[in-house]
Amino acid sequence: MGPISLFDKSFLQSLNVDESVWFDNFYSVNISPLFYMETLADLDKEISRGRTAEQVVGEIASKTPEMGGSPNVHHLDLLINNLLGQKIKMDGRPILAGGKPVRSGDKKGVNFDEPPEAKAYRRWQEGRYLEIEREFAKSWRAQVKGMTFEKSEVYAQKLGIDISECKNIRDAYRAAHNLVQSNAKPYDLMGFVLTSLPVPHELHRQIVQRYQISGFPPFLSYAPYAAHVIKVEVFFHICVSRGFISSERPSNKIDVAYLHYLPFCKLFISGDKLHKKIASLFMREDQLFVWGPDLKADLKALNQHYMKLPEEVKNRGVISFASKPPLEGDFLTAKLWDEMNPRWKKIGDVKTPLSKESNDKLMEHIKSFTDAAVLESGMEEFDIDKLDSVSLQRTLHKKKGSWFQVPKDLKMANKALLSRFTTPCIEHNTLN
Repeated sequence: MGPISLFDKSFLQSLNVDESVWFDNFYSVNISPLFYMETLADLDKEISRGRTAEQVVGEIASKTPEMGGSPNVHHLDLLINNLLGQKIKMDGRPILAGGKPVRSGDKKGVNFDEPPEAKAYRRWQEGRYLEIEREFAKSWRAQVKGMTFEKSEVYAQKLGIDISECKNIRDAYRAAHNLVQSNAKPYDLMGFVLTSLPVPHELHRQIVQRYQISGFPPFLSYAPYAAHVIKVEVFFHICVSRGFISSERPSNKIDVAYLHYLPFCKLFISGDKLHKKIASLFMREDQLFVWGPDLKADLKALNQHYMKLPEEVKNRGVISFASKPPLEGDFLTAKLWDEMNPRWKKIGDVKTPLSKESNDKLMEHIKSFTDAAVLESGMEEFDIDKLDSVSLQRTLHKKKGSWFQVPKDLKMANKALLSRFTTPCIEHNTLN
């Protein structure tokens, strides 16, 4: 599996379908909920210009990762859970919801059904849209158009920030970081969270009371993920107030919101100039920002490289002949694999197809978990890092663009292959 990567919508749009195959193949993708929301927003906008829903959504849905893509839990849900006392792991792995705990003998596992977002994308590719999705698209578009930032300076003042001292974006970042490290203005800071973010009103009292009982510690130690979100939001308002980020472009707020998902990836890939300017401020030392146009060029070069293979090799499917980037050549993808895991070149390729004996054992192992009854005890007793199995259900298209993703001679009942992957190697976290 390649490095866990977060991408923005502009990057995926820049790819052609063949390039998207190699992105999906060589990168484990964390799909931000913002990507789905922006796609829906485009659905409403472009239909008003005379394009069909199939043209608008089908185009980007055809490029959306299938093999290695997982939608992350929405940042607002994570923030609320963090404020209510749940630990949110920020170790570069996506956080998934909806896992069902199962037990097979003395082994523990978690089964994930196909995510609702992925099901929605399949519907959209087939030209089927629910009315609630159409209404959401209109509502989302209206929210973006209606965004104003007149309160940005007021927010900063209430939080005790002298914005005149912020001469550049680095100063703005330091001011926001110092705020979550301090407990000088606990009520004002909590007030900012509850008024500037759409936290359900019925949870306000519980959230505030828990903070009071805890003795108003700095947010950075009290609720680390909430602190990250707050830091991004405060930074944004300072930058808008000082003119470092334009208030004339409401979509800047959406672009900045992608930063809420940085704790759950290793690479952040974007062709957005604002992201290029500010993302690294919020990234860990073990993370990298990747400029979208550079990676697009590399994916194009990889496509040309593999196009030279004999047809009999191509027909075995990408999953078979390209489990790792090429060892020869000067590919950016190989360099990024080096940065994230220097040992990848020493790890042997998985031989496919498996022998009948090995395949039967694997299928028996998978079936023992996928057929197991869901435990009533829930996820509380399951340490995600100590599970014996994690099962992820995905829908794969046999052929995408010029490439067979799975063997050409693989028998399939439908155009799409519904596949379940089970692995002892945990590549994500879960939200209980």
